[in-house]
Amino acid sequence: MFFPESVEIVEVSPRDGLQSLSKVYTTEQKVGLVEHLLAAGLQRIEVTSFVRPDVIPALADAEELFRRLPDPGSCTYRALVPNRRGAERAIDVGLREVVGLICVSEAYNLKNQNMSVDRNVEVIGEIVDAASTSDAHVVVAVAMTMFCAYEGDIPLERSMALIGRIVDLGVDEIYVATSAGADGPRKVFELCSSVRDTFPDLKVGIHLHNTNGMALANALAAMQAGVRTLEGALCGIGGGIRFPHLTGNHGNLCTEDLVNMLNECGIATGVSWEKLLDASKYLSESFGVESGSHAAAGATKEHMLEMARLNPWAGGLVGG
Repeated sequence: MFFPESVEIVEVSPRDGLQSLSKVYTTEQKVGLVEHLLAAGLQRIEVTSFVRPDVIPALADAEELFRRLPDPGSCTYRALVPNRRGAERAIDVGLREVVGLICVSEAYNLKNQNMSVDRNVEVIGEIVDAASTSDAHVVVAVAMTMFCAYEGDIPLERSMALIGRIVDLGVDEIYVATSAGADGPRKVFELCSSVRDTFPDLKVGIHLHNTNGMALANALAAMQAGVRTLEGALCGIGGGIRFPHLTGNHGNLCTEDLVNMLNECGIATGVSWEKLLDASKYLSESFGVESGSHAAAGATKEHMLEMARLNPWAGGLVGG
């Protein structure tokens, strides 16, 4: 197994995380979250989405939030934009990276974006056109790349064809998403390898949901295929999808667990572990969020060593 020297972590909890929660939080709380993420050393943070306020009330303060955010320094703030108007709003307030979204699944795209895939490709083109009037960078999220509950398994050729159409629009960075969180490492490896082999100049990232508990394994598979940009959400929040009658956790991969795994593998992320835990604690306490992270709960070597030092025990192991 090959382990890269370093990878990039993209944090999406301020946008993808908070929009999935039922409560509307204050701009001040959101600014505090971003400040903690900056302190942790994250170099790309998805801070909000420029959508209609009546569609996602939790992100209705997009312009105000961006104006109140601290200077990012070397970090890049980015936002999701649903269309040209959203891109124009983001660019007008100074954002220099925007994300367009499209699903390979026709059924899911109609439910989530309220448009066909063909129309969505046109919308992505309009976003690219709007960004061309500034120095804003366009990233495209390609969701439902491997499986959809409405359509079943998505053929690799279908995902590749859609990615090709996006590349033809002039997009130089995408990320593929295991949106249902039901995919496994082999399919992730095959898709990411195919994208990288077919489009060698395209920067490829991956966005992972952890419905089936395989998100960390999928992250390893993506890295084996050459992916060096991995997305996560603090405390595992977000990732809500329009699938009916599902139970269990459909949340995003916990950034804390992702960074902990990468640290254990000796892969540099530029993220301060201690400051990341501070950010996790802030999100959990200030937003009333229950963390889904194993690492933040203490499942790290450092925590175990410290607990053993503080609470020495002379007994032996029982059954293991």
